[in-house]
Amino acid sequence: MEKLKLYLEKIIDGEKEGFTASIVCFILIILSSIYSLLARLRYKLYKNNILKQKETEVPVISIGNITTGGTGKTPFTAFLLEHFKEKYSTAVISRGYGAEKDVEEPFLIKDGREIFADPSQAGDELFMLARNKDGIIFIRSADRFKGSKLAQKEGAELILLDDGFQHYQLKRELDVVILDSEDPFSNGRVLPAGYLREPFTALKRADVFLINRSENIDFNKLQEIKKSLNTLSPENSGIFAAETVLGKCISIADQEEKELSFLKEKKVFAFSGIGSPEAFQKSIKTADGEVVSYRVFKDHYNYQKEDILTLLDQYESSQADLILTTEKDAVKLFDFAEIIGDLPLYYLTISMKINNSEELMQIINEKIKTKNI
Repeated sequence: MEKLKLYLEKIIDGEKEGFTASIVCFILIILSSIYSLLARLRYKLYKNNILKQKETEVPVISIGNITTGGTGKTPFTAFLLEHFKEKYSTAVISRGYGAEKDVEEPFLIKDGREIFADPSQAGDELFMLARNKDGIIFIRSADRFKGSKLAQKEGAELILLDDGFQHYQLKRELDVVILDSEDPFSNGRVLPAGYLREPFTALKRADVFLINRSENIDFNKLQEIKKSLNTLSPENSGIFAAETVLGKCISIADQEEKELSFLKEKKVFAFSGIGSPEAFQKSIKTADGEVVSYRVFKDHYNYQKEDILTLLDQYESSQADLILTTEKDAVKLFDFAEIIGDLPLYYLTISMKINNSEELMQIINEKIKTKNI
């Protein structure tokens, strides 16, 4: 299955040529047309009140994207949580991507103090946030409305909806859409012939756009993206640019912290199971580390003992100075600390810096106030 996925991705990206690739591409385009039609129909059903939206008693902010893969929703969620922690009792609701265990939903991951789940129950990103943020309610629920009822029961005054742009069922006060600066619109096609989760026209629903990893593009390219977004969504409340900020290297075995300079001129054996593996590799190079080998797993990969042993063998063969992964991957590796032992296995923390963040927060706060909280 993974080989088939890689083959199809090469066709989508235009890396495969020939008669067979052309036939497969034609089939994918037909399937995309059907997918696009169904997506438009679903939206129309909600817009015309044939399918009913449900409303909460507290404000809801949706954080989402229009493409598959990682665009930076988790760092932005963390950014908002920092801003709201002293102001509101806040809940984060997610469907728990990466969770391998079924739970009865809605499932309370954290009540603000105590964590009631492990990564296999919560999902990697939700568990990572819950582990780092006290005083926040975290809930796993595919049915966001049911999740919102539990959040309010737990005392939530504000709800952040993770990956909620395509989730029409729950009414929200604000839709934030995050795009990757280097590939904001994929190849212009929806799944499965492209990476768009909805047609371009869906962007007119967005209130705020955040162009992430803007440090990777020049000013002219940034302005070009902004112009496209203003054309697609002329009534948006604001378009902002964000940059990735590299943090510290933290040991998985004993949580020892190293400054970012620790990576300078080090030979690094890296691995990750994230939506944008190229972004992680760029981060290592930005920190002046040399990536001598990089193992890429599928997004939200659930590591097993055999994987860890194989990775450690590959590290030995690579002659690297250390092993590095992402924080999202790291939360699923703590149980293997005994196997890892004193080997130099670290994870890299990141955060988000938003240009004109005060203006952004002013827009968000004004939207929240429309709920008369």
